[in-house]
Amino acid sequence: MSIFHKIRNPEAEEHGNTDRYLITYADLITLLLGLFVILYVTAQVDEGKYKEFSKAFSDYFKSTREQALKGGGGMMEGHKKSIPEPIFQNPAKLSLTGIKEQTESMFKDYIDKKLLSVKTTSEGLTLTLSEKLLFASGYADVEQSALPVIDSLSLILKGVEKQITIDGHTDSQPIRNFRFESNWHLSSARALKIGYMLMQKGVPENMIVLRGFGAQRPVADNSSEEGRAVNRRVEITISELPNNALSVRGYANENK
Repeated sequence: MSIFHKIRNPEAEEHGNTDRYLITYADLITLLLGLFVILYVTAQVDEGKYKEFSKAFSDYFKSTREQALKGGGGMMEGHKKSIPEPIFQNPAKLSLTGIKEQTESMFKDYIDKKLLSVKTTSEGLTLTLSEKLLFASGYADVEQSALPVIDSLSLILKGVEKQITIDGHTDSQPIRNFRFESNWHLSSARALKIGYMLMQKGVPENMIVLRGFGAQRPVADNSSEEGRAVNRRVEITISELPNNALSVRGYANENK
């Protein structure tokens, strides 16, 4: 009986074991390749669909007057909390009565709260805006809460060929600080501030007259706090243009 002994070759066995890592390496490379293929595919943007989606999204949220008037989802131009824009077919031809009706309708909430009043006087149509609506006491900077009022008022006035006189008034309490030397300075600064804001929003500057009266034209008793609060105001008077006034087109209205 012959017994055969298998003779091992250590070098061949060692060489076979060292090549096994290639299988694992190949599997890893395959997995990475698959991963990068997936990432590449998911990163590709269909430009046609992207543009279509972008246009639809833009149209839906686009702020246009037409959308707002038709009940769309857009917001009106101007301050986001502003009063809706009045619709004038021909603002330049509006009479003072027409302007009064538009103003009373637009500012009804403020009128009800006695922050603003509209009345016809011998000079024309006068809007009285209280200090509480526009300014902090002793300041000429318009409060943030009053910006919708200025925005909406400018929508009416910028298309109307009328003289717009802006008067600042204070109470009789003396004021002297690093901002204003007197009530004259304060009242003038407030009138200028309102007038300049209206100009910035499109109201023609050649239609605007600015005046500061200090405490010289009270409408209530300055002996009480209630009366002084009423006297601290800005009045905007809308009247017909005088014959020697320049129109928005730059010539004298001599034939009116």
